[in-house]
Formats: sequence, C-alpha cells, structure tokens
Amino acid sequence: MSYIVGTSLPKDKNLAYSLCRIYGLGFYQSKIICDRGGFGTDCLPNDLNPNQIKDLSKLVESMPVLLGQDLRRFNSNRVKHLVGIASYRGLRHRKGLPVRGQRTHTNAKKRSAFK
Repeated sequence: MSYIVGTSLPKDKNLAYSLCRIYGLGFYQSKIICDRGGFGTDCLPNDLNPNQIKDLSKLVESMPVLLGQDLRRFNSNRVKHLVGIASYRGLRHRKGLPVRGQRTHTNAKKRSAFK
C-alpha cells in the first residue's frame, strides 16, 4: 500500500480516484497530476513501482495549495480563531448550530444532532 501526504491509497481504484482520498485534492486536480506525471488515469496504484510513487508524491507535494494534515490544521485554527474572538460565526460553531445562515426550525439535524 502506498502512502502519499500521509494518506494511504486504495489498491483497487484507479489512480485519479485514489488521489481524491488525499484531503484537499479533488478529481480535477488529481487528473492534472496524473497527466503531468505521465500516468494514465486508468492506472492502478498497485501497478506503480517505488520510483513512480516517489515521483507522484513529489508532484503532489509541489502543488501550491495546502493538502492533508496541514489543511486540516489550517481549517481548525480558523475555527478556533472565530471562537476565540467571540464572533457570531464562532458562537454558532461553539453551540454546534449551522454557521452559514441555514434555518434551524425544521432542518439542521446533522449539525446539532449530537449536542
């Protein structure tokens, strides 16, 4: 099993869909990475040799965006900042209610189900 940016890639899915498992990487960007690396989108991660996996991980890490654990940390720090300055959005995060103006009378079952 190959690991790229701390994420294990499934063996049975093709490479473009496997790269979507990396947090912050979508299908369109994973197709671009496959094209730049010279891999076909129908190639399986199981078929890659270690040198190709290293090349692929270098391509992914050279992207100018945050990916994986760095992106998760960035998002959680943004939420902690909102909670810390006691903004309206921060209060909504703290209470476990919808943040972006959704109604709470009949909906919002997913956001506040466990509070």
